[in-house]
Amino acid sequence: MSTPILLITFNRPETTKLVLEAIVKYNPEKLFVFSDGPRESNEMDDNKLIMETRNMVKSINWEGSLYTRFMETNQGCGLGVSGAISWAFETEEQLIILEDDCVPSQSFFGFCNKLLYKYALDTRVMHIAGTRWNKEFEVNHESYFFSRYAHIWGWATWKRSWEKYDFMMKDWPDFKKTGLLNNLVENYFPLYKRWEYMFRSVYSQSRKHTWDYQWQYAIFKNNGLCITPIKNLVTNIGDVGVHFKEKTSAHHRDREDVEELLIDPLFFHCDYQFDRYHGRTFYLNGRSRLKLLYDSTISKMIFRLTRGTPA
Repeated sequence: MSTPILLITFNRPETTKLVLEAIVKYNPEKLFVFSDGPRESNEMDDNKLIMETRNMVKSINWEGSLYTRFMETNQGCGLGVSGAISWAFETEEQLIILEDDCVPSQSFFGFCNKLLYKYALDTRVMHIAGTRWNKEFEVNHESYFFSRYAHIWGWATWKRSWEKYDFMMKDWPDFKKTGLLNNLVENYFPLYKRWEYMFRSVYSQSRKHTWDYQWQYAIFKNNGLCITPIKNLVTNIGDVGVHFKEKTSAHHRDREDVEELLIDPLFFHCDYQFDRYHGRTFYLNGRSRLKLLYDSTISKMIFRLTRGTPA
């Protein structure tokens, strides 16, 4: 049995077409498609592109069942994406989730499908990623490994995990007091400062414009594990189209295939060495050695004096 797929779209028919082609080739039994509505500030242009995208979705020809949620008004990146996931989970127990600029290899679907069923009842595992960052860092596993970090450019999860998600992050102040966040980032203050700032910022927003930080927060809070493939299985093509503003090294990364027979990790815990490297190079990317030294010493001291010690 194939896992249902959720495709999240907006106003990029040129990238959506490539993602749809990959999905149709995989031929899932069920496809859920969310389409956000036009922005008030760009209603005329958005409407044209949104309708082009929706017509493309409605015209796909494959053997499965199509379910759509087409919004009349714009929900935004926060409520739109999180609401789409909650909508699909009203009827499903597990999902493979793609946005309209994430083109998967065909092995991505099999990778997610097999592991969704394998770990369906294991609540320690909360997330399956399709992307592999920091490929220069070799890990001693055959097919996949566990990490604390949840990347969302092509991913999968279970309803049981999504039920732990809170868009508003209502218990952030209480979680912060426990000091668990500091432990999760190995007491490395620059990394703690980065995550504490982002979680505090999202929590403080009266209208939240993001959804993914809340998902990472849910995984941190519940000490969840995230499956990460040895090879990168999804390419982000977000720098295609008129709406792209800034190119990053993350885009147009090569996607590969993995072995049909998945070989499980030898030990059931996150790869601490990878997470240590990944946390410092990916999430602190661009920070100079001087800045990191300052954050590790003076900034940490100021934080303790003004806001208390990270427990």
